[in-house]
Amino acid sequence: MPSHQHEDFNPLLDTLISFAKQFLEKQGEFLPFGAVMLEDRTISHVSGHTGEERPGAPRVLQSLEGALRTMAAKDGLKAVGICVDIRFASSPDEPKSDAIQVFFEHRESNVVHVLLPYRKKSPGQVSYAKLIAIRAEPKIFIAIQ
Repeated sequence: MPSHQHEDFNPLLDTLISFAKQFLEKQGEFLPFGAVMLEDRTISHVSGHTGEERPGAPRVLQSLEGALRTMAAKDGLKAVGICVDIRFASSPDEPKSDAIQVFFEHRESNVVHVLLPYRKKSPGQVSYAKLIAIRAEPKIFIAIQ
């Protein structure tokens, strides 16, 4: 079972999930965004700028991943997290549901997706289920390993 219990992931998880919940409760959705952990364990927020006025989530995600790869190659990052609003099904027979997906990658090769399923009850009210950890493949630190 993959784990999101790396000590560097917990502060990133708290930061990203907190922001995602705020977006969901105020706007009902969000575009991908990220956070990085520096050598001194400081966390900084990162967004994907495409230059477009209203870019779609795939373009923002692509831009964000590119920016994080560049930062990882030159800025000495310890870990990164990318937060995306997704639809997922736990099996092919299940209907899709909404979830906050956080992709974590540590420079020491620990990589995991953490999902927080949610359901919109009414405008501004969202209920959340339990976190689910799923194995993931590296995509940020791969150029520098």
